[in-house]
Amino acid sequence: MNGMNVWIIEPRDPLIVRDGRPFGPIPGARARSLPFPFPSTIAGGVRTRDGLDPEGRFKISEIPRLKRIAVRGPLLVELDSSVGDIRAWFAPAPADALLLDVDPPGSGRAVIKRLVPLRPPSGASTNLPPGLVPVGMPEPDPRKPCPTAPRFWNWERFERWLVDPQQEEVRLADLGCNGPIQETRTHVRILGETGTGAEGALFQTRGLEFTQADTRERLALAVATDAPNLRVGVAPLGGERRLVFWRKSNRHLPQCPAELPKLIGEKGHCRVILLTPAHFLKGSMPSWLLEDRHGVQPSLAAMALPRAQVVSGWDLEKRKPKPTRRLAPAGTVLFFKLTGETRAIQGWVEALWMQCISDEEQARRDGFGLAVLGVWDGELRPMRIGKEGSA
Repeated sequence: MNGMNVWIIEPRDPLIVRDGRPFGPIPGARARSLPFPFPSTIAGGVRTRDGLDPEGRFKISEIPRLKRIAVRGPLLVELDSSVGDIRAWFAPAPADALLLDVDPPGSGRAVIKRLVPLRPPSGASTNLPPGLVPVGMPEPDPRKPCPTAPRFWNWERFERWLVDPQQEEVRLADLGCNGPIQETRTHVRILGETGTGAEGALFQTRGLEFTQADTRERLALAVATDAPNLRVGVAPLGGERRLVFWRKSNRHLPQCPAELPKLIGEKGHCRVILLTPAHFLKGSMPSWLLEDRHGVQPSLAAMALPRAQVVSGWDLEKRKPKPTRRLAPAGTVLFFKLTGETRAIQGWVEALWMQCISDEEQARRDGFGLAVLGVWDGELRPMRIGKEGSA
């Protein structure tokens, strides 16, 4: 991460990151924001701001240089109101952690159950790609998934899950938060001739207010980048040109836990967890990550994969829409076997920490597939079938 600085992007207004549906000031129109920005939105904001001349003008000729700027993020952070810098980091909830309700319902507590690779019963078949096994609970549990499980985990709690994932009962408020609040505004179309509202021309925008719902603590986005010309200040970002504050942080991206490379090196297996969505050319199957690197040959054993996301955008250089891409969402967990010497595996872990692992180089520069690693013992637990015949 040498040469990269962390920048804070704090929205002044509710931020709108569009989902691609058409929108205009017509009666009944609604602009809905995605629940969290894609890396390409933030990469576009970084590069646009870096490419402005002293008069605030953007030159198309700068695009080839700007596309080489690397971005890692965005990550959700909580701000220290007294100094305006980062107080705490958050990570997307890992897909191999299932939160189950505890009695009484609504107590604000849940049990974390670990999902692990399973060995299917003899004679069973799946529709998974060859060589992959299912991920789930080794034994059925009658409790229901917690409907209020936080979408983001506190980094300290998340780091424990990387190093030593254990089943335990937790307070949801201590585990994390749900990120920005969805805020809806109703607008009216203004007639240019008279400066008055058009009859019946109401429309809505739904944006992201970067405040915690319960504590009202300030939230923001953090991004690491090697952009050389970023400046502190206020600028528009996202849909409807909502304003955000840009400022440089004194913090660095979270470091790899000291014991993690040793633990993974001893086991010869690991988990790779996505902090931002990743683009793999074969859908959910990575290619670049499976290449022999640092004397280590990884092989994919299983994956805990939430529902896929889809992203497009506008190509300013080619002046046409970008191709639609299917993404593995943030929180995806990939289980790997690592073939190589122990010291080589340790170096591989250190080199991969907080790197982007998407297949294409430009996607990695754009921040897609920012990843960290966690332990896995490499064992396949036997899959036990419940009374109703389901795992």
